[in-house]
Amino acid sequence: MAQKLTCVRRLFGSLLLIGILGLTAIALLTRRYGWPIYLEVLSHFQVQYFVLSILCLMLLALCRQRRLFWMGLLCTAILGASLAAWYLPPKFLLAANGSNFRLLIANLNTQNKQYEAVLQFTRQMNPDLALFMEVDEAWVQQLNTLSDTLPYSSGEANPYNSGIIVYSRSALANPQIVAFGEGSTPSITGSVTVHNQTLEFVGTHPWPPVRSEPFHSRNRQLDQLGQYVKTVAAPKILMGDLNLSMWSPYYKRLIRNTELKNARQGFGILPSWPTPGSYHFLPYWAPLLFAIPIDHCLLSPDIPVVDVHTGPNLGSDHRPVVVDLQL
Repeated sequence: MAQKLTCVRRLFGSLLLIGILGLTAIALLTRRYGWPIYLEVLSHFQVQYFVLSILCLMLLALCRQRRLFWMGLLCTAILGASLAAWYLPPKFLLAANGSNFRLLIANLNTQNKQYEAVLQFTRQMNPDLALFMEVDEAWVQQLNTLSDTLPYSSGEANPYNSGIIVYSRSALANPQIVAFGEGSTPSITGSVTVHNQTLEFVGTHPWPPVRSEPFHSRNRQLDQLGQYVKTVAAPKILMGDLNLSMWSPYYKRLIRNTELKNARQGFGILPSWPTPGSYHFLPYWAPLLFAIPIDHCLLSPDIPVVDVHTGPNLGSDHRPVVVDLQL
């Protein structure tokens, strides 16, 4: 009987280890290769792979198979290392003595009608520069009521989730609506002067990669954005819903091309999509299982980041992202 139980434990432990090895292989493979499209989609769920690996490792410990456990622990540590890096203190955190410039980045979703919640949150956060995406005419009319604190704006509405608009406390210099690539969504470029310093910004929202055509469109847009950002003098900020996470090969290519840093560094992974209840065909809690960070603020490496956090559920399928800088 004892021998049979040992065999069952060994078999179950082997299956658990195979599961951990499979999760590790998927995580590492998708971080490196972004084509075919499903590989890039799978790259975004590194947190989920780590959590599943932890669960398998806990069950593996119950099997009392020491060699299998140590192999599983090694793989789990490899998965966790890429996540832990986002919690290491950023270079300039200790040098920053407080924020003097706040960014708000929010994908509002044209189907979302919780206008008052968004306006109240925006007034509460009191940003110096706010980027809103997926805005239609109704949203723009509501957002224009913020003119007492954010009197300057530039952008365009669109009923098909490609509307984009920026609001600013300071005057916008040379704001433009730009298409980076054929078939791309509109982006906003411009600059503001803060404490006698010019800050260049780009707000963008590429197509979500749900099919091959928007997938390639997003990648072309990010590549051309990278080329543009390289020509812009520092300090500079690229912000928006990029529709990809930090583990995507195309995100890594954008970072290599622009040499920007992610404001998240040192403040955690901060998943921003989807929010609970945002997809009615799923249980209310289900989107939390697939939450990933796809709303980003990328900026010049020498700009100190004082704080980054995501906001509450405001009726959209995205949480807003608030970034405090010291300029």
